[in-house]
Amino acid sequence: MGLFTPDVNDLRGLYIDGLRMALSSERQIVEEGLPAMIKAAKSPKLREAFQAHLTESKTHVTRLEKILEAEQGDDDDSKCKVMAALISGASSEAGDATNDAVRDVSLIASGNKVEHHEIAVYGTLRTWAMVLGEDGDARILEQTLEEEKNADALLTRLSEQINVQAPASMAAD
Repeated sequence: MGLFTPDVNDLRGLYIDGLRMALSSERQIVEEGLPAMIKAAKSPKLREAFQAHLTESKTHVTRLEKILEAEQGDDDDSKCKVMAALISGASSEAGDATNDAVRDVSLIASGNKVEHHEIAVYGTLRTWAMVLGEDGDARILEQTLEEEKNADALLTRLSEQINVQAPASMAAD
Protein backbone atom coordinates (compact mmCIF):
# COMPACT_ATOMS: atom_id res chain seq x y z
CA MET A 1 0.00 0.00 0.00
CA GLY A 2 1.24 3.45 -0.87
CA LEU A 3 1.59 6.31 1.54
CA PHE A 4 -1.59 8.09 0.42
CA THR A 5 -3.40 5.58 -1.81
CA PRO A 6 -3.53 1.85 -2.37
CA ASP A 7 -0.88 0.47 -4.67
CA VAL A 8 -1.87 1.23 -8.23
CA ASN A 9 0.18 0.68 -11.31
CA ASP A 10 -1.62 2.80 -13.85
CA LEU A 11 -3.91 5.75 -14.38
CA ARG A 12 -6.99 3.52 -14.67
CA GLY A 13 -6.27 2.15 -11.20
CA LEU A 14 -6.00 5.69 -9.83
CA TYR A 15 -9.22 6.60 -11.61
CA ILE A 16 -11.15 3.66 -10.16
CA ASP A 17 -9.75 4.32 -6.68
CA GLY A 18 -10.68 8.01 -7.04
CA LEU A 19 -14.22 7.10 -8.09
CA ARG A 20 -14.56 4.80 -5.07
CA MET A 21 -13.36 7.55 -2.71
CA ALA A 22 -15.66 10.11 -4.36
CA LEU A 23 -18.56 7.70 -3.83
CA SER A 24 -17.60 7.31 -0.18
CA SER A 25 -17.47 11.10 0.16
CA GLU A 26 -20.90 11.57 -1.34
CA ARG A 27 -22.40 8.79 0.77
CA GLN A 28 -20.95 10.37 3.92
CA ILE A 29 -22.33 13.74 2.89
CA VAL A 30 -25.80 12.28 2.25
CA GLU A 31 -25.94 10.06 5.31
CA GLU A 32 -24.16 12.22 7.90
CA GLY A 33 -22.87 15.61 6.85
CA LEU A 34 -25.76 17.45 5.27
CA PRO A 35 -28.52 16.07 7.52
CA ALA A 36 -26.56 17.30 10.56
CA MET A 37 -25.89 20.67 8.93
CA ILE A 38 -29.57 21.09 8.04
CA LYS A 39 -30.54 20.36 11.62
CA ALA A 40 -27.93 22.76 13.06
CA ALA A 41 -28.56 25.69 10.69
CA LYS A 42 -30.76 28.49 12.00
CA SER A 43 -30.99 30.62 8.86
CA PRO A 44 -33.91 29.44 6.71
CA LYS A 45 -31.95 30.30 3.54
CA LEU A 46 -28.98 28.25 4.74
CA ARG A 47 -31.18 25.27 5.64
CA GLU A 48 -32.80 25.54 2.21
CA ALA A 49 -29.40 25.60 0.48
CA PHE A 50 -28.22 22.55 2.44
CA GLN A 51 -31.49 20.72 1.70
CA ALA A 52 -31.19 21.46 -2.02
CA HIS A 53 -27.61 20.22 -2.04
CA LEU A 54 -28.63 17.06 -0.17
CA THR A 55 -31.03 16.27 -3.00
CA GLU A 56 -28.31 17.04 -5.53
CA SER A 57 -25.77 14.91 -3.62
CA LYS A 58 -28.11 11.92 -3.78
CA THR A 59 -27.93 12.30 -7.56
CA HIS A 60 -24.13 12.41 -7.34
CA VAL A 61 -24.19 9.09 -5.49
CA THR A 62 -26.34 7.55 -8.22
CA ARG A 63 -24.06 8.86 -10.97
CA LEU A 64 -20.93 7.49 -9.31
CA GLU A 65 -22.61 4.14 -8.68
CA LYS A 66 -23.51 3.90 -12.39
CA ILE A 67 -19.98 4.78 -13.49
CA LEU A 68 -18.45 2.21 -11.13
CA GLU A 69 -20.98 -0.45 -12.18
CA ALA A 70 -20.02 0.14 -15.81
CA GLU A 71 -16.27 0.24 -15.08
CA GLN A 72 -15.97 -2.48 -12.42
CA GLY A 73 -19.29 -4.31 -12.16
CA ASP A 74 -19.85 -3.10 -8.60
CA ASP A 75 -20.48 0.10 -6.70
CA ASP A 76 -18.21 -0.49 -3.73
CA ASP A 77 -16.62 2.56 -2.19
CA SER A 78 -13.31 3.16 -0.41
CA LYS A 79 -13.58 5.11 2.85
CA CYS A 80 -12.63 8.72 2.20
CA LYS A 81 -10.84 9.79 5.35
CA VAL A 82 -10.63 13.39 4.16
CA MET A 83 -14.42 13.70 4.02
CA ALA A 84 -14.79 11.95 7.37
CA ALA A 85 -12.41 14.53 8.88
CA LEU A 86 -14.23 17.45 7.22
CA ILE A 87 -17.60 16.24 8.52
CA SER A 88 -16.21 15.63 11.99
CA GLY A 89 -14.63 19.10 12.04
CA ALA A 90 -17.88 20.70 10.91
CA SER A 91 -19.80 18.96 13.65
CA SER A 92 -17.28 19.96 16.30
CA GLU A 93 -17.05 23.60 15.22
CA ALA A 94 -20.82 24.05 14.91
CA GLY A 95 -21.35 22.34 18.25
CA ASP A 96 -18.94 24.74 19.94
CA ALA A 97 -20.85 27.82 18.72
CA THR A 98 -23.26 29.20 21.31
CA ASN A 99 -24.60 32.00 19.10
CA ASP A 100 -26.96 31.04 16.24
CA ALA A 101 -25.38 33.42 13.73
CA VAL A 102 -21.88 32.22 14.64
CA ARG A 103 -23.05 28.61 14.22
CA ASP A 104 -24.38 29.44 10.74
CA VAL A 105 -21.11 31.16 9.83
CA SER A 106 -19.24 28.06 10.96
CA LEU A 107 -21.54 25.80 8.95
CA ILE A 108 -21.00 27.91 5.83
CA ALA A 109 -17.22 27.73 6.27
CA SER A 110 -17.42 23.96 6.72
CA GLY A 111 -19.66 23.66 3.68
CA ASN A 112 -17.18 25.65 1.60
CA LYS A 113 -14.36 23.35 2.73
CA VAL A 114 -16.36 20.31 1.65
CA GLU A 115 -17.22 21.90 -1.70
CA HIS A 116 -13.60 22.87 -2.38
CA HIS A 117 -12.51 19.30 -1.71
CA GLU A 118 -15.20 17.98 -4.03
CA ILE A 119 -14.30 20.48 -6.74
CA ALA A 120 -10.70 19.23 -6.65
CA VAL A 121 -11.82 15.59 -6.70
CA TYR A 122 -14.31 15.95 -9.54
CA GLY A 123 -11.96 18.11 -11.61
CA THR A 124 -9.25 15.48 -11.29
CA LEU A 125 -11.59 12.58 -12.05
CA ARG A 126 -13.02 14.39 -15.09
CA THR A 127 -9.52 14.98 -16.45
CA TRP A 128 -8.49 11.37 -15.87
CA ALA A 129 -11.69 10.17 -17.58
CA MET A 130 -10.84 12.33 -20.60
CA VAL A 131 -7.27 11.00 -20.76
CA LEU A 132 -8.57 7.42 -20.49
CA GLY A 133 -11.05 8.01 -23.33
CA GLU A 134 -14.05 7.68 -21.03
CA ASP A 135 -15.91 10.56 -22.65
CA GLY A 136 -19.30 9.62 -21.19
CA ASP A 137 -17.82 9.50 -17.69
CA ALA A 138 -16.07 12.81 -18.32
CA ARG A 139 -19.39 14.48 -19.24
CA ILE A 140 -21.08 13.12 -16.11
CA LEU A 141 -18.17 14.16 -13.90
CA GLU A 142 -18.14 17.62 -15.52
CA GLN A 143 -21.84 18.03 -14.74
CA THR A 144 -21.21 17.10 -11.11
CA LEU A 145 -18.20 19.41 -10.98
CA GLU A 146 -20.35 22.33 -12.15
CA GLU A 147 -23.00 21.52 -9.53
CA GLU A 148 -20.34 21.51 -6.80
CA LYS A 149 -19.03 24.87 -8.02
CA ASN A 150 -22.58 26.25 -7.94
CA ALA A 151 -23.10 24.97 -4.38
CA ASP A 152 -19.86 26.64 -3.31
CA ALA A 153 -20.89 29.93 -4.97
CA LEU A 154 -24.29 29.83 -3.23
CA LEU A 155 -22.64 29.30 0.16
CA THR A 156 -20.31 32.21 -0.55
CA ARG A 157 -23.27 34.47 -1.41
CA LEU A 158 -25.05 33.39 1.78
CA SER A 159 -21.91 34.08 3.80
CA GLU A 160 -21.97 37.68 2.62
CA GLN A 161 -25.42 38.03 4.25
CA ILE A 162 -24.97 35.84 7.32
CA ASN A 163 -21.39 36.70 8.33
CA VAL A 164 -22.37 40.28 9.12
CA GLN A 165 -24.99 39.02 11.61
CA ALA A 166 -22.39 37.22 13.74
CA PRO A 167 -20.88 39.15 16.64
CA ALA A 168 -17.28 40.09 15.94
CA SER A 169 -16.32 39.60 19.58
CA MET A 170 -18.02 38.87 22.83
CA ALA A 171 -18.35 41.76 25.24
CA ALA A 172 -16.29 41.38 28.44
CA ASP A 173 -18.36 40.77 31.55
